[in-house]
Amino acid sequence: MTSPETPVSEGQPQDLAKLIELAAAISAAQDAMTDDIVTRLASAMGEGMILMDRLTRNQGLMSLLQALNQPAAQDSLECLADALRSGSMMGAVNAKNPKTGGYGGLLRMAKDPDVQDAVYLLARLVKGMNPEGASKN
Repeated sequence: MTSPETPVSEGQPQDLAKLIELAAAISAAQDAMTDDIVTRLASAMGEGMILMDRLTRNQGLMSLLQALNQPAAQDSLECLADALRSGSMMGAVNAKNPKTGGYGGLLRMAKDPDVQDAVYLLARLVKGMNPEGASKN
């Protein structure tokens, strides 16, 4: 193993044990890799590369990802997630205290500044989705 000129250090037996352990692990992995597993793995890798290619060539998706990377958009998404969570909890609250409908309830709701902000946000979003509406402004 070692030539007489190479001094034997104390760490070599431990290194040899680690190499033997690594060789055993590689041998076990080779035994586990059947032709079917290799074929499925290669197929999955190929499909993954095709999917990544399609995603990166989609300009709409790339624009959306860039827009979502802005701090204002991230804050809006967090608010949306909070609203969805609280909305599911509101169902349980409303089951205990059912609200009456009608024009009076609609007018009371329309007076709420948060409701007005939400309506304006949705209107700006829909207007921004219309290419003709965005250019008029």
